[in-house]
Amino acid sequence: MLGSGPKLKTRVSGKIKPIHDGVLAYGMNFGERKTRGGIIITGDDGQERGIRPRWCKIYAVGHENKDEYKVGDWIYVEHGRWSRGIILDDADLGEIEVRLIDTKAILLYSEEEPEDSIVGANTDFNTGGPRPEDFVNN
Repeated sequence: MLGSGPKLKTRVSGKIKPIHDGVLAYGMNFGERKTRGGIIITGDDGQERGIRPRWCKIYAVGHENKDEYKVGDWIYVEHGRWSRGIILDDADLGEIEVRLIDTKAILLYSEEEPEDSIVGANTDFNTGGPRPEDFVNN
């Protein structure tokens, strides 16, 4: 079958930087996640449940980028708004996979690493809305 061979990735050594206002990021999680109750959700990229934004860490920012985030910050990116990965042998970080991010698809940023590996970790379902007992006939 055409195209079913191994997926080859570009390998680069040293420091790289995006042009113009581009953003290079790494550390994007495509693996399994865990719910608050301990249920493991297997790797899901490319499946319906895998269509979700992802956090990643900024590796480099282009010289024309005027946004508030900086190298080392974490950004939350719309699903699929990143390039295929490039394997980078960095002197400081070792081997990492960097991706070019669509800067218009950056939804949030944080200076600290967010807890994305736990599904529902920061969800509060206690909103004061209807309760199950409100629907019971007495």
